Amino acid sequence: MIRFGCSLPQNTADYNLVKQVALECEKLGFDSVWMYDHFYPYGEHPHRPCYEIWTTLSALAGVTSKIRLGTLVLCNSFRYPSIVAKMTSILDNISKGRLEFGIGAGWFKPEFESYGISFSNSTSRIESLREGIQIIKKMWTEEEVTYRGKYHSVQSAYNNPKPIQKPHPPVWVGGTDPAVMRIAAEFANGWNIGFYPSNTPEGFSRKVRTLERYCRELGRDPNQLLKSWHGQVIIAETQSDVEKTVAKLKPSNMSMDEYNVARIIGTPDECYEQIKRYAELGASYFMINFAEVEELQPLGLFARTILSRPR
Repeated sequence: MIRFGCSLPQNTADYNLVKQVALECEKLGFDSVWMYDHFYPYGEHPHRPCYEIWTTLSALAGVTSKIRLGTLVLCNSFRYPSIVAKMTSILDNISKGRLEFGIGAGWFKPEFESYGISFSNSTSRIESLREGIQIIKKMWTEEEVTYRGKYHSVQSAYNNPKPIQKPHPPVWVGGTDPAVMRIAAEFANGWNIGFYPSNTPEGFSRKVRTLERYCRELGRDPNQLLKSWHGQVIIAETQSDVEKTVAKLKPSNMSMDEYNVARIIGTPDECYEQIKRYAELGASYFMINFAEVEELQPLGLFARTILSRPR
C-alpha cells in the first residue's frame, strides 16, 4: 500500500496556518504530516520565522486525532539521545501512538555554529548517529539501560512511560551517504532519500539498489525496509496553470532539468504517472512538500484526484 504524507509550513509567523494545514490533511485522508528539525530556514532568508519541531508537534498532537506525526528528520547532534528517547516516548503517549520517528546525522554547519553546537566531521556525526539510534531503541524497549559508546553513554537510565507503539515507533533514517544508508539497513524501519541531487527516478533507483544490497549483506530482507520519496509536488488542474505556477516559483537562473530534481510537477494525471514510476522503483511512502500549501487548494486537488485512487 502506498502512503502519503505532507510537510507542514514551518517558515511562518502564524501557528494557526501550521495547525490549519495539519487539520486539513487529516480531514482529506493523508496518512501523516511531517516537520523538519531546523531552527531557522536554511535557504536564502535565514531571518524568517521558523517553528521548532518538538514544541509544534506536541501542540499538534493535542488538536489532531488520527493523522500520524513525523520528524523528517531530527538532527542527532542537537539533543542527547537519552533525552530524545524520553521526548519521543511522551509524544507517542500524548498522540496515542501516532509518532513516526525520523533521524539523521545533521549537515547544516552554519546553523550549528549560530546556535553554539559543536559541528564535528562527517564520520564522527554518522558514528554518533549510529550510537544514538541504539540508545533510543534500548530506552524505548528495555527497563534499565546502560550503554557505553565513543560518543554517547548512559548509566542505569530509566524511561517511563514507554511508547504506546510496540515494539517501538517506526524509525526512519534519512540521507544518501553510504554510511548513513548502512545504518538505515541495520536499524531502521524506513529510509528517506530527501532533497538530494540523486532524487530523480534514475537516482532513486540506484540508491534503492544500493540499500537493498546493504540489507542483504546484513542478512536482512530488503522488503522489510520501507523506502520513501521526499520532494515537492506542483499540481494544478490544467497544463496552463502548472506552467504559471512553475514560472512563479522557479528561479530564473535554474534550468528545468535542475528544477525537476526532487519534484513531481504536472496535472493530476501527470503527477499520478510520476508517482507510479517511483512506486515501481520501490517507493512505498511519499512525503510531500506541496507548493503553495498555505492556499490549501493543492491539498484538496491531490486528495480528490490521487488519494482517492486505489493504492
